[in-house]
Amino acid sequence: MSRDFDAFEPYPEAADVWRYLEERFGMAPSLFGHHRLWWRKGGKREKPIWIAHEDCVLPKDMKVDWAGLMVMRQPPPRGFPTNVFLRRFGAAASRNVVDVGWDTALRLMYNHQIEHEPLDEKGGPYIIRSSRVVLGRGWVRKGRLVLETPKGWQNQLMPRTELAEVSEAP
Repeated sequence: MSRDFDAFEPYPEAADVWRYLEERFGMAPSLFGHHRLWWRKGGKREKPIWIAHEDCVLPKDMKVDWAGLMVMRQPPPRGFPTNVFLRRFGAAASRNVVDVGWDTALRLMYNHQIEHEPLDEKGGPYIIRSSRVVLGRGWVRKGRLVLETPKGWQNQLMPRTELAEVSEAP
């Protein structure tokens, strides 16, 4: 529990978030039909939006740190989906998706960049995924695709020597 947070409330502009996800990534609003968006009113500049199943009931007499899965750190139009949200729901995306092979996915997870043209005039964010998994959020900057990798990934992944062996395998 945290004493620093105001209580969560249903997000009043949920339609804007659903519209953004549909326009940007082709995620049908029906995908989120059994979910509700939450946020905390307050004085902080960053106002994250969270998603939880509609059956989730937040206690009114207790302050909580989070409610479900963080969708965005800021509301649209400035905000964009978090990596964790995209890893959970990104498989349903039909637009602004970069599908990569597993060897390219491994390279991106190790912060390598690959040449890639933007899919639209905005240049990102994009969903990067392989046949095995949705990797998360990426951007095309100066003609190179970059995956925003969590700092802990590299320590959890196989050593780079094994990466070279995987890349060289037929």
